[in-house]
Amino acid sequence: MKPIRQTIHFDKKIIDKDAKKVVKTLNKAGYEAYLVGGCIRDLLLGHKPKDFDIATSATPEQVHKIFKRSRLIGRRFRLVHIMFSSRKYIEVATFRSGKVKTAGNGVIVRDNLYGTLKEDVFRRDFSVNALYYDIQNSQVIDYVDGLEALYNSEIRMIGNPVERFKEDPVRMIRAIRFKVKLEATIDPKISRTISNQAYLLANIPAARLYDECIKLFHNENAYEVFEQLLKYGLLNYLFPQTEETSFINKTLLNTSKRIKNDKPVTPVFLFAVFLWGAQNKRFNELNKNKKSRFLIMTQASEDVIRKQTEQVLMPRWLSARVKDIWLMQNQLENCSIKKAKELIGHPRFRMAYDFLVLRSESINPELAERAKYWTKLQQ
Repeated sequence: MKPIRQTIHFDKKIIDKDAKKVVKTLNKAGYEAYLVGGCIRDLLLGHKPKDFDIATSATPEQVHKIFKRSRLIGRRFRLVHIMFSSRKYIEVATFRSGKVKTAGNGVIVRDNLYGTLKEDVFRRDFSVNALYYDIQNSQVIDYVDGLEALYNSEIRMIGNPVERFKEDPVRMIRAIRFKVKLEATIDPKISRTISNQAYLLANIPAARLYDECIKLFHNENAYEVFEQLLKYGLLNYLFPQTEETSFINKTLLNTSKRIKNDKPVTPVFLFAVFLWGAQNKRFNELNKNKKSRFLIMTQASEDVIRKQTEQVLMPRWLSARVKDIWLMQNQLENCSIKKAKELIGHPRFRMAYDFLVLRSESINPELAERAKYWTKLQQ
């Protein structure tokens, strides 16, 4: 099978200069190297990519040797991160062969057998993500009709969806994210398979799902993503204690608005909102024992967080801040003027205040006056 090679001259200012430098350095050392995946997809759609990934014929060890400021990462997938600053790196992956090591349930546990460019194409998930760009010749290389799928706004799987999702269930989440991001249709085979195999997400390490959740909801389409996860039965394997509420919907719309306006967002707020209903439910169960409100709130918070981390990791710094937001809600609702001035100085006050405001605008309209009180107090 010969690939389509389409000559496309992208604006040189849009392609990251460090990514170009990495490709040219690898080419000069005698290796194949191409820009690949999401960055090519975004360039073709006229968007500025956030990240530039590279695929190469060089092994991770060979790449690491060429670039002194680099580090080897990963066990399941061996990658190289080439550092350009404390916050910026270019990710380089070696072409992979079609051979993988799987566990008894079919999930890939090792994928470090290296191959050719063509083999690497067919190891990728969706055709829109399997486009390579040859910088030297200004050509997009397409083995799987990815250009056609992209221009038709279609999410097509490379290979059999049943097997590909079994190999890596996270691909189901990615399908939803790309569907929403690209405003695309999903191949009916993919849709049916996701609905039937959502349970496979239970096999994925909690730490990996944490990273995926950030990608799912920290974007301009967070609300639409949430709706699709509900539709396909995937939300239950990410946030099993979460049910749709106007509070969640309002928060996701607000998150998208903040991102559009280049304002900061944090996963702390996301987890606090998603788990607030479960926290209240657990509090009411424990409150029958008539202990102090603070102790019951603390116990309820810890129980809900513990259950959540069985599915999706909550780093300690994150869970501690989520608890602070929850515990401060009662203070924001009831404290005196003297205590109020002290509370404003709390490092988590702003998040707790925003949380209260969104509650007042959704599930707790009776808190509207209290929210106004705190708004005035800060002026």
